[in-house]
Amino acid sequence: MPISKEKVRGNTGYEFYIMRHGIATQRGSEGALEDSKRKLTPEGREKMQEIAKGLKRLGFVVDWIVTSPLVRAVETAQIIAASLDSKVPMDLCDELRPGVPPEKLLSFLGKEPERKRILLVGHEPDLSILAARLMGASRNANLAFKKGGCCLITSEEFPSSSEGQLVWWLTPRVLRAIA
Repeated sequence: MPISKEKVRGNTGYEFYIMRHGIATQRGSEGALEDSKRKLTPEGREKMQEIAKGLKRLGFVVDWIVTSPLVRAVETAQIIAASLDSKVPMDLCDELRPGVPPEKLLSFLGKEPERKRILLVGHEPDLSILAARLMGASRNANLAFKKGGCCLITSEEFPSSSEGQLVWWLTPRVLRAIA
């Protein structure tokens, strides 16, 4: 049974929207010799704009956008931010860089407990590990984000003290179809 927007909005706890960055230039291609400087491709930008429209149709609202400082993630976060009706604070977060354990990110997020609806934009396989951690699942859970994919996990309390509930997990194709 689908969970309505109203039920999610009525949640007094936390909403974690976890999103993988959009399609980026290949490693080693012109202008992308360093992994951290890889940009979204024109196709990646276009698809992210469609995904942003799909999220908006789902009633997507956040208090805070936290993104990996890698260019492709920042560009993805900027596209989502531009689609929102209001200006949302966005922070670059080294704890969303590839290879950083989820506990460091949770410690960073815990410094802003009043921000309860958070979009996290990052990289695989770290986002899958984070999603599993937020739901109390095994680190080896078979979770994987496609580029531009997003999920929503809610938690009544900050994740260090409770297990979250997966509300939805949507592929980029489905998000674009919703648009």
